[in-house]
Amino acid sequence: MLGPFALGVVIRGGEACVAKPLWPSSPNSQEDCTRAAQRGLRSIYGIARVPKNFAKYGHDYLWCFHTIAATAADPKLAHMARQMGEERARAWRHLNPRVPANPHIQQVFSLAGGSHAADQLGLRDARMQEELGRAAARFKVADFLRFDPARELPPDDVPGMCSRCKNDNERGRRRCSNCGNRLLMQSPYDLLCKALIMTYIGDRYGVRLGAGYAEVSGLIPLMRPYRDYEEGKNRAFLAIAYAITHIVYTLNDYGTYQLKPEWLPQEFEFLKKNLAANIALFDAEIMGEFVDSLKAFGLTDQDPLIRTGTEFLLKTQNKDGSWGNDSHYHPTWTAVDGLRDYAFRGEGVSFPEALERAKR
Repeated sequence: MLGPFALGVVIRGGEACVAKPLWPSSPNSQEDCTRAAQRGLRSIYGIARVPKNFAKYGHDYLWCFHTIAATAADPKLAHMARQMGEERARAWRHLNPRVPANPHIQQVFSLAGGSHAADQLGLRDARMQEELGRAAARFKVADFLRFDPARELPPDDVPGMCSRCKNDNERGRRRCSNCGNRLLMQSPYDLLCKALIMTYIGDRYGVRLGAGYAEVSGLIPLMRPYRDYEEGKNRAFLAIAYAITHIVYTLNDYGTYQLKPEWLPQEFEFLKKNLAANIALFDAEIMGEFVDSLKAFGLTDQDPLIRTGTEFLLKTQNKDGSWGNDSHYHPTWTAVDGLRDYAFRGEGVSFPEALERAKR
């Protein structure tokens, strides 16, 4: 049986009225879009409350709830995210009261990201910040980023995690030191993306995680020009795409500000030119990132690209409110971000020096 939203009908005060379409000829209404985003957020919260999920990705769940609460134009969505975030932040602080005696790199990064998000959600812990500052100072730049941005571009000889035994191997190794399995190298664009995220979090939180964000941003001009999808021939397409969306996110403070297209013309053109590739890939996760990045550049639902991406996201939502083919939260998070409107605080950037370096 079809519900009222499938027929474009909304029930208000016991009376039926025709819902306004998102735009002329759209089969969906604004109510459909709003409801889809709220269902997606509830799905993320449900996943985040599973203990094993929260133990592994708690820092990222907090970042999701914090950024949506801080930047959503829909008051109800923002309020939902804030309540969910505060509840999960209390749980995260309980699980992470102190920095371990000998933390590894991923622990330092996860604790910094989670603690910063918890701070923003109202559960501040100055002692955690002090402890993380001391812990981070024990490591070298390359320990955090796998390369040194002061000396080189992101390299092509950094292996990914071993697919057989999940071992992390040192740079340059082609076979796993633990099990001998052949290793796949990470794309330089993957390393750029990770470095942007890590140093942005470090600078925002006040704990240096290997290098400064502006220092890593200075590599962006050297990573251009970007290869397009090329009808599937470019195997590095997704790595390039995620690097570009995270250039946008880290510069616009994760949805806080709008960016001028002339500040980052190559990135803006890449997003416009390759949005349709995400339909060919049937990938809601990267589609959500393209749509919200283009909104950050000022595109609205008057633009055909935003309309195309929005309709794709609404069409591909799962019955349980999630997106993607498994229970992982990230495709749902990016889809929610692609569907929602932002309460931008005007044009601006997170760190002006980083933008100047990125523009060179």
